[in-house]
Amino acid sequence: MATRGFLFFDLDGTIADSGAGITASMNDAFAAAGLDALSSLEVRRIIGPPLQTTMPELLAARGVGLDRVDFFIDQYRQIYREHHLPRTPIFDGMAEVLNELAQSWHLSVVTAKPQAQADIAVRTVGVDHHMVTVVGPADDAPLPKARLLEKALRDVEKSLGYRPDVAQCWMIGDRHHDIDAGREVGTRAAGVLWGFGDHAELHGAGAHVVVSQPRELLEVLSRE
Repeated sequence: MATRGFLFFDLDGTIADSGAGITASMNDAFAAAGLDALSSLEVRRIIGPPLQTTMPELLAARGVGLDRVDFFIDQYRQIYREHHLPRTPIFDGMAEVLNELAQSWHLSVVTAKPQAQADIAVRTVGVDHHMVTVVGPADDAPLPKARLLEKALRDVEKSLGYRPDVAQCWMIGDRHHDIDAGREVGTRAAGVLWGFGDHAELHGAGAHVVVSQPRELLEVLSRE
């Protein structure tokens, strides 16, 4: 297949419209312990970073000791796996865009979502057949997004038999963590506005381009 290059997509907030399920699962875990539901600002905060980063902040705001972090992460994940992950929707327009991009690019997913959950979500939204690799951290071992992107590059090399030139790669996502990873590893970086980050966050992180609708990715990438 003649290819323009390599696209590495974030999952939650970029391909998968998983915010409602994540929020409901967290609120259910908190409600069971008599804790306040997430505020709108907290909802924006939790989509993207690892739970090991955000859960201590959420619990501290509710007067809960950090010795309970692992318990609440486990409770949240149990609820999410059983009730919301298997019904994860895809963002409107993303299936069609990925179908078109797969004709001329190698596609992969790089996500802070734990690997087992990421594999389920990618299958659930129906785009697993497009992906060279899906890379997420182990449940108990969160990694910086840049390290996950580097692993995805190694996976692509093993699959295709050659290492991608980072100058032909894009990291695409809705939060600054995605842009930070692309900039650190040396890829191009595209921010998307249909997830949880805003233009100021993505532009401030150094995104080469910020798009507001999935089909804008086709226009941007057609120029490459």
